[in-house]
Amino acid sequence: MKKIPALYTLCKVFLPLFLALCNQAHAEQIDLDDCGLLTAKPLRADFQDWLDKSRKQASGGNADALKMLAAEANNRLACFEDLLTDNSQWSMTVTGKDGGSETRSNTGIADIKKYDDAYAALRDAVSYMHQAGRKDPAYRGMSAQLVLRYVTALPERVETAYEDVSGANQLECVMKRKFANRDPQYACPMHRTTMAQLGVKLPAGRRAVLDAKGQQWAADFAAK
Repeated sequence: MKKIPALYTLCKVFLPLFLALCNQAHAEQIDLDDCGLLTAKPLRADFQDWLDKSRKQASGGNADALKMLAAEANNRLACFEDLLTDNSQWSMTVTGKDGGSETRSNTGIADIKKYDDAYAALRDAVSYMHQAGRKDPAYRGMSAQLVLRYVTALPERVETAYEDVSGANQLECVMKRKFANRDPQYACPMHRTTMAQLGVKLPAGRRAVLDAKGQQWAADFAAK
């Protein structure tokens, strides 16, 4: 079966925090890097059972289940991007000597709404990352970055995405609270770039309201 490009899969390189979760799936003989498994119709019976179990746990607020479903949906989206685009699958942030940064990435699937399965994977990935972000700032940033990447397909998610990344930025870069093994030298330029690019799509008054909500989330999170 075709595997997701190594630079793109969450299970291999995106964040170390995914490794234990993906290893857990592998222990159940569920390979979240296998495009044949993720996109099959119908789904393999044991994979469908795993999804059903994970969704049930996620509906009860289980953080690990939400992260697993985020990884599955993101990797499923990556499979469709590899199939439907000619561009190499990569994303990077370049930081200059003046402290400014620029994110360069594959622009994704053009007119993704024309492809029902790919669009469903996108919406699942954004939703599960956002939900996981309630307890983990890394996922708030990832959800916002994905919304930005597909902003024309997800205009209704812009405000939520901005609030998510604003909260993550407040916690990790303003309050300087380190979470897990996150590297602020990587996270903070990404947060700032995502905030700036989403922010121009919102009126100043809305940005202020969403910044206040993000700051409150960060304060509450830090107090736990």
